[in-house]
Amino acid sequence: LFSPTDSTARPEIYIMGARNPFRIEVDQQTGWLFWGDVGPNPGTFDPQRGPNTYDEFNLAKRAGNYGWPHFLADNKAFRDFDFTTEKKRDYFYEQAPVNDSPNSDGKKILPPARPALIWYPSGPSPEFPLLGQGGSSAMTGPVYHHKKDPLFPDAFPAIFDQHLIIFDWMRSWIFAVELDHEGEYVNMVPLFEDQPFIKPIQIKFGPDGAMYVLDYGSNWYSDNPDAALVKINYQTGNRSPVARIFSNKIAAAVPAIFEFSAKQSFDPDKEQALDFKWK
Repeated sequence: LFSPTDSTARPEIYIMGARNPFRIEVDQQTGWLFWGDVGPNPGTFDPQRGPNTYDEFNLAKRAGNYGWPHFLADNKAFRDFDFTTEKKRDYFYEQAPVNDSPNSDGKKILPPARPALIWYPSGPSPEFPLLGQGGSSAMTGPVYHHKKDPLFPDAFPAIFDQHLIIFDWMRSWIFAVELDHEGEYVNMVPLFEDQPFIKPIQIKFGPDGAMYVLDYGSNWYSDNPDAALVKINYQTGNRSPVARIFSNKIAAAVPAIFEFSAKQSFDPDKEQALDFKWK
């Protein structure tokens, strides 16, 4: 982002303006960098100072400034604020944000701020309503690249080729995001609408094309008995029904009467009717 001859900045900086980047991914085919950025928790919110909290998903195809602490989301601007006098100054200008912090002896005029790819607040999102509301913790997964290989019949289907996987640790959802060839947002679809994961914290695709989800479990900073590493295969065609049989007893003296039930049997293809035979 900065020249090696610039004495006011470090030459190794590629991205600045990230607040809390967590789960960073590089698409090995394009070289594009993706990351989730967890937003601030302001407590009491003063709309006269700038936007409330937003989580972000970002895409960088080249070095850049992604806004924080001057901007959030799609470059929603904060106001310059004097913490000594508590005086509110002008809103920051996205083309040339000014770093006048007394704690910095670096560049004063920063590179232009770039907006997030996807952003969402704690409340409902008008831009991305599928993402819901509540606490949030944005995390970026990989970009899926489909390989048509008969050795891997359970790989994710080609319809998800070139899709970015995003997920939220707090909200438990996982989405596949379609981007165009320029990296612009097209749309998104939920991958598991019933949200079977408790707190997904890492997602990868294996060389077999299957998805692997690391589920943190229910509690923070503890050995969670419901934590799991889950392998997800894609299956096509008519799936087998699942037979579940229950008895009210497991043993009794003769003569004995047992009551059996198969009510919890099901077919994952819900349009299929079930027939039962007892033997």
